[in-house]
Amino acid sequence: MKKWKCGVCGYVHTGAAAPDKCPVCGVPGSKFAEITGEEGKSLKDYVNAQIEGETWEVTHYLAAALLADKLGYANVAETFRTIAMEEAYHGANYLYRSGEIGKTKEDLKEFVAKMIEAEKGAHKMKTEGFSLALSEGQDELAAFFKISAEDEARHASMWSWAYKELEK
Repeated sequence: MKKWKCGVCGYVHTGAAAPDKCPVCGVPGSKFAEITGEEGKSLKDYVNAQIEGETWEVTHYLAAALLADKLGYANVAETFRTIAMEEAYHGANYLYRSGEIGKTKEDLKEFVAKMIEAEKGAHKMKTEGFSLALSEGQDELAAFFKISAEDEARHASMWSWAYKELEK
């Protein structure tokens, strides 16, 4: 299927040909142009780009909050954390509303099972990072690898509990 964009209002039509007239602004089909290349991205492409962007924002805004805290700007740090959580909510909603997580209890269980394994993998990777950072004399980084590895192990346990609850 091709995509056609109204040159007046921006409405996008999907079909073999442009519509006879725009259902939004009513101009004739001659005002439509075929969308190609970057402009022809699918809805899934747009959703994925939003999720990627929101994820980037969350991690960077929280990092800025850590720096603001360290520099003594607690109120600024709290503002950054608030913005980050709103961005996380946006990303989560794109995932949820696009059906990426699924729609049924079985879908949710499958997702949770994947997360259990992902957290175990993250624990292993962070444990390896701890050893490497320690061997390179990066004690502060090593300490954080250790803390975050312990968090990942705890997360795996929490996901496991959730999976058992979903089996009830």
